[in-house]
Amino acid sequence: MTPQPGGGLLAPSDIADLAGVSRAAVSNWRKRMTDFPQPASGTANKPLFSASEVESWLAAHPDKKRVESIINSAAKEWEAQLWGVANLFRGHTSVHAMGEIFVQTAVDVIEARPSYAGHGIRQASVDQLREVLADIPRPELANVIDRVLERTSRSLGRSAGETGFVGSRTSFLLASLASGLRGGTLYDPACGIGVALLEAVEMGARPNRIVGHEINTAAAEIARGRAILRGVNLDLRIADVLHHDPDPELRADVVIAEPPFGMRIDRTTTMIDPRLRFGIPPRSSGDAFWLQHVVAHLADEGVGYVLTSPGMLFRRGAEAEIRRNLLLGGWVHAVVGLPGKMLPHTSIPLALWVLGKTRAVTRTEVLLIDASSVDAPENEVADWLSDDEALAKVPHMRVSVEELTAGDADLSPGRWMLSEEVDEVEVEREFEQTRQDMRRASAALGEISRAVAAPATSGTPPVLTVAELVEAGAIETASARPLREADAAELEGRQVDAAAVRRRELPSVSDLDRIQARELTAPGDVLLTAMHDIQAMVDEEGGHVPVGSVYRIRVVDHTKLDPHYLADALAGEWNLRLASGATIPRIPVREIEVPVPSLHEQRAIHFAVSEARRARDLATEAAKAADSLAGTMLTAVRHGISLTTTPTEGLQR
Repeated sequence: MTPQPGGGLLAPSDIADLAGVSRAAVSNWRKRMTDFPQPASGTANKPLFSASEVESWLAAHPDKKRVESIINSAAKEWEAQLWGVANLFRGHTSVHAMGEIFVQTAVDVIEARPSYAGHGIRQASVDQLREVLADIPRPELANVIDRVLERTSRSLGRSAGETGFVGSRTSFLLASLASGLRGGTLYDPACGIGVALLEAVEMGARPNRIVGHEINTAAAEIARGRAILRGVNLDLRIADVLHHDPDPELRADVVIAEPPFGMRIDRTTTMIDPRLRFGIPPRSSGDAFWLQHVVAHLADEGVGYVLTSPGMLFRRGAEAEIRRNLLLGGWVHAVVGLPGKMLPHTSIPLALWVLGKTRAVTRTEVLLIDASSVDAPENEVADWLSDDEALAKVPHMRVSVEELTAGDADLSPGRWMLSEEVDEVEVEREFEQTRQDMRRASAALGEISRAVAAPATSGTPPVLTVAELVEAGAIETASARPLREADAAELEGRQVDAAAVRRRELPSVSDLDRIQARELTAPGDVLLTAMHDIQAMVDEEGGHVPVGSVYRIRVVDHTKLDPHYLADALAGEWNLRLASGATIPRIPVREIEVPVPSLHEQRAIHFAVSEARRARDLATEAAKAADSLAGTMLTAVRHGISLTTTPTEGLQR
């Protein structure tokens, strides 16, 4: 949602934007400032605050409105200048390498060292980059560089997730768990570009030593540079941790780890390893190896926080035996089941393991938390693990080690949750709401069904193929072209693939920077995909980039063709006979046939077709509401909730 000064409701993220601070800062205010406004609406996991109360509180605490908000416009200007310089590098180096160049050049600036070109880059480009970086105030340099890294990481998709990325929700989660460390050692065995380690320091961690290991040399160099820019002393080593333990004697007070998911163990990695005292993991997955590596490096009172794929919680065989041994040894404090989409490159839900030696031999229970339905668990997990009042707001269960180890040592939180208590008032409200939704959709469907009529047309119209329409100058067509890696960041957020066309949902570009690019669509362009079947829609807003199998068709002669009718006609069933291909049927776009009646008739046809589709949507709405209504009534029966005013209501028809 957007902050609404003077009125409305604000989520914690909106408050952070309003004050120009991080979300972690807002979380700290809520915990530590007794006069901070109480939630005015929302739920325990999704609180909403009165905008006017928040503004009054910020006015009473001017020190909380950080300088960051004051220099916001300047920061945007610096970032814009850096993006301008980035154009000098595009096409000459990868996005990964560009990030490394930016960080290293910034380090050169603050250390007053010369900057040299590498990665096939011209020295003049590096010199120009250095000039821009030198104009950025020293206290803001690290943040500006991070914003550039965050923006470039979005264009890398899955490959960015392998080494971490600025703005990562999972890194924020791990950092929040380590933020209370005072003294001792903080360790990340797969630190990537150092996001979680450095964010932990930013959130308040003050360890005596910070250790990071990373297999990827480029990522490690970025982590080293980011630490220097923040004045953080990072003990960093490039190492393949699973193949060879780089520091067997290391013992850390807090270990945070987000190792690569689904990582296979190389056959050269020895299984005769002192770290593997709980069992030999399968070579098909490194999850169990990482858990044991973390345990091996915990200090006597240390705690480890490890993110794994959910499969490590329930897979059988060797991994089940390792779970059992960890449980019997008293090493598992807690497991948190997280929701999907915590990482932008995968919808797979994650699991957080909390491991530690504290009273290990006497631990008889394990805390299991089911956060699969919590929108932003990264803001809450630290509280759940330390505050029983906060824990009460999320589904959880303490299960005995004896019970957990009796079977396959399945640690999936949802597997152990009791039937959730049902709010009678909420069930009644849901019943009334869904009943009203069903009645409204059904009534509207009846009205529109009676009104739908076939449009009047005069005779058989001429039928032209797309190729003939192009030749006649009525339309232009263009297929999607692969984006250069260097352009991907600038065009991020604008891309439209076949799935978006099928859903008829295009990303909004109204909040994105205005750019000029020949790949962009114009308002009124038709977007079409012709794999399996034909789907077409009009891009009303423009400013998008077709990718993959999506074609752009632009009406040139508006006296002959209406774009909305064209989108309807392109998807006509008669064109399906043109499909070819056994595995993935494709319809040749140039051969698609379009009947071309008069412009007036086209618009009448589009109106009638739109009304029929509206009837279809209303029927779907009514069906969904009916399904929900049925489910609500069954829930009421299960929990003994009466939804009738009298016992016989509903039987009298």
